[in-house]
Amino acid sequence: MTGFLSTFSKPFQLTVLLWPFVAVLLTVPAAVYLYHRDNRLRPASVLGVYAFMLYVLGLGCFTMYPWPQDPTAYCATHHLGAQLNPLQFIVDIRTEGMTAILQLGMNIVLFVPMGFFLTRFFRLPSWVAVAVCCPTSVCIEVAQLTGIFHLYPCAYRICDVDDVITNTLGGAVGIVLGLWCNRAFPAPLIDKAEVTVHPGFLRRCVSLAVDMGIIYMCQMLSIVLWSYLGHGAVAPDGHAFLVLLSVWFVVFEGIVPWCTHGRTIGCFLTRMTVESGQRTMPQRLAFYVARTALLYTLTIGVYTWRSPWTFVLGLATVVWWIACKQMPYDAIGEDRSRMGGTGWGHQSS
Repeated sequence: MTGFLSTFSKPFQLTVLLWPFVAVLLTVPAAVYLYHRDNRLRPASVLGVYAFMLYVLGLGCFTMYPWPQDPTAYCATHHLGAQLNPLQFIVDIRTEGMTAILQLGMNIVLFVPMGFFLTRFFRLPSWVAVAVCCPTSVCIEVAQLTGIFHLYPCAYRICDVDDVITNTLGGAVGIVLGLWCNRAFPAPLIDKAEVTVHPGFLRRCVSLAVDMGIIYMCQMLSIVLWSYLGHGAVAPDGHAFLVLLSVWFVVFEGIVPWCTHGRTIGCFLTRMTVESGQRTMPQRLAFYVARTALLYTLTIGVYTWRSPWTFVLGLATVVWWIACKQMPYDAIGEDRSRMGGTGWGHQSS
């Protein structure tokens, strides 16, 4: 038993080592998902999303790692294939005893969290959760058969159809547990049409991060198109690069929210609007000019101008938020007394 469990020590260590880096990398997508699903960040949901990241990492490490250190020597002496007999586990139990039983149990336990997360956290129907568990197991077995899709020269673990069966069974157990939790502790009902008109600082940052990712993707596509049309390469520190980036920034942070009641693409995903009040046309124009200029300075300006004043401005913005609970441009012509009559948004914490 001790020897069997010791085989999981290296995968466990690798999982713990990688988890913080993956958690940081996926923080923005996770926050976007939770804001879009719940219109707020709940502590239990945040804990759940990071636990799911840990689980997925562990699943990959436990099923793929470690691999033989000397690929040439190993592949020359080992020729592993696929085990396609769905009842082979009976023979394995008779010949290997407790080791085979432990392996069978581990294959079931390994997929119980997946079924639970899919039904409880992602709130998928049970049949969809099963449809995810089974192909995931198949994908893992194919990866083992092909040496992680030919990243390793040969197969170093056996592709076993029994593993697919037991993995899917484990997923089904997790699904049952998830359905029970859904009945015992039902998720709160969320108004799908609700839009937060006074978003917090974190939600604003998440929305801006999404927008900046889209802006940079459009920038890269513009550079490729520019080069394809025969205008030559665009240097990352050149004037043309900055002009293209500025144009895309104005489009997504100025024109798009102007036409959509203050909702950029990031705002749509996080259920918020940047327009915290009703304004006259001149006030609204001043609001968007100030907002675009400030955000441009705090994002693109930091990396292009490299002036200490951009950091001073960023610090001043944070201090303003702490003191006033709003961005500086929100104070332009804001009329909070008229909020609630827009017909498209609601105030939410």
